Amino acid sequence: MEIIDNELKLGDAWKLIDDLADESTKEMFELDDILYEISMKIYEFRLKNDLTQKQLAEKLGIKQSMVSKLESGQYNPSIEQLWKISKKLGWNFKIIFGEENSKAKIWDTVDFEENLNDETDKKLEIKLAVGS
Repeated sequence: MEIIDNELKLGDAWKLIDDLADESTKEMFELDDILYEISMKIYEFRLKNDLTQKQLAEKLGIKQSMVSKLESGQYNPSIEQLWKISKKLGWNFKIIFGEENSKAKIWDTVDFEENLNDETDKKLEIKLAVGS
């Protein structure tokens, strides 16, 4: 944090959290980021395909209220649920464990990609960094 022209400038919020937060808080932010990325992937699919929550629920074989939970970012779906969703949406589902890059921020260890070169070649990829 610095003060410029009598105004407090916070700078990079993630660096501030990294500098000030305890490990438990950092882990909470990391999980929240993962859940947010999952919710955005599902939400973006629904919008791109011009579907209502109810229509997406029918496609997935779940209730509309579950689609709402999944899109909220506040729901923690199981790996099995994510796998089933990926199959029904035509996505590949991968979880990749690897050593954490020493320069990587704890909240940057999740990466979701959608290959737009071919509409049928879509994937939901979760990269989880583990280690010190």
